[in-house]
Amino acid sequence: LCQRQLKSQQQREPASQELTVLKTENANVSLLPEDGKKGVLPEEWTDSARFLQGQKEEDQLRDAGRAGTESITQDIHAQVEKGKELELKEQLDALRREHTETLQELQRAHEKEKLLLAESHHRSQAALQETIQALNSQLKSFQEKMKRVEESLLSTDYKKHIQEHGSPSPFWEQELESLHFVIEMKNEHIHSLDKKLLHLENVEEKNLLLEEKVKTLQQENEDLQVRTQNHLVMARQLSEELQAARGALEKEAQLRDQAHREKEELLYRVLNAGDGTPFPVAAGEVPLIAT
Repeated sequence: LCQRQLKSQQQREPASQELTVLKTENANVSLLPEDGKKGVLPEEWTDSARFLQGQKEEDQLRDAGRAGTESITQDIHAQVEKGKELELKEQLDALRREHTETLQELQRAHEKEKLLLAESHHRSQAALQETIQALNSQLKSFQEKMKRVEESLLSTDYKKHIQEHGSPSPFWEQELESLHFVIEMKNEHIHSLDKKLLHLENVEEKNLLLEEKVKTLQQENEDLQVRTQNHLVMARQLSEELQAARGALEKEAQLRDQAHREKEELLYRVLNAGDGTPFPVAAGEVPLIAT
């Protein structure tokens, strides 16, 4: 652009210098008395005609320079608008890539955490079922043992001791010791069962917490899907706005080209009004109609 402006300025400098010389000569002629004007030589008439011709050429050069400046300005505006359009498109593409990467990363993290929680829940539930079955089996075995001990204490051993010794005192002392030992064993077993039940309660609480966390993750997943849909809608809106802006820029560029060609044609017709030559139209140029 700067080279084109310098070239246009260099083309206008010789005509401006010649116009300055002609204006100086015309001023000198106007300073002569009226009697001197009556004796004007044909050479002076030639200088006046040359001055008029130079002024006309200067006007033409000025108009051509103005048209060139407007053309350069239009080209600069078109380049700036094109740069803005490319920048907007790059920003939109970057936002789309960033949104896609973030969404994929969140989905991967969510699926991974969901699988880990599901596996932990299944393992805890299986361990809890095994512990419950083992406790039930131990309780059933303990009840059977207690039943056998009671039957033995209350019937068989008592009757046998009465028949053999005839006095229940030593027998009851021995049975009391046996009962005391059984009670201690039962207390220890009950204490062990209490610990296991407490552990089961803790496991159940953990399972409830895991279930709540799974529900929370499901809700977050639904929210993430909604946000994804909103982002997609926003991306489509931005794409439509970009297409509309691009169409408006193309239409404006076409209108500017049409106005520039009409201005050149009008200038050409004004400058060559007496020649009768038609305005040259470049191949491929078709007049545009603004819609």
